[in-house]
Amino acid sequence: MRKNLIMSGVVILIIGATLFFGSPYFLKSSINFSELLPLKNVSTVQPNSSILLGSVPPGYIFIGVYNDTPLLAIKIIGTNINVTKVEGYYVFESYNSGINEQNVYALNNYTQTIQLYYSVMQVSATSIVYSTLMVLLGGILMIVGGIIIVVGLFLRPKIKIEQAQN
Repeated sequence: MRKNLIMSGVVILIIGATLFFGSPYFLKSSINFSELLPLKNVSTVQPNSSILLGSVPPGYIFIGVYNDTPLLAIKIIGTNINVTKVEGYYVFESYNSGINEQNVYALNNYTQTIQLYYSVMQVSATSIVYSTLMVLLGGILMIVGGIIIVVGLFLRPKIKIEQAQN
C-alpha cells in the first residue's frame, strides 16, 4: 500500500465529486425557473396583430411559457423557435446564434381578440455548456481518482535501500 498514491487519488476523487455534484447548483443559479411560473404578464392581442415578447441577445436562449384564452397554440415568430405543449401550457425557446439581437413576437392568428398570459426569461448558453463540461470533467476525475486509489492499495510499499542492504 502506497500512502502518497492513495492520498493523491482521494484528492482527485474529492475534486471530481465537487465538480460533478456542484455543477447542477451552478446551472440552477443561472436559471431561475420561478421567473416563468406563475405567468406574470398579460396582454390583449387583437386578431392578426402581434406583440413583442422580448429580445434575445447573441449567445442567449430565450425561454417562455404562455397560455391564452382559447387555449390553442398561437404563432410565435422569431428565429430557431421550438414550441411544445406541457401540462396545459405552451413552452417555447429560441436560441440566438447570430451577432445581432433578435426579437420574438406572439401573433394572434385567430379571428377574435385573445388574452395572452406569458412569462419569459433569458439564459446564457455558455452557463449551460460550462455546467455540462463540469459534470463530464467531474465524472472523469472521479473515475481517475478511484483507479489511483485502487492501484495505491494493491501496490506494495517501497522497500527502502537501507533495509534492503541489511
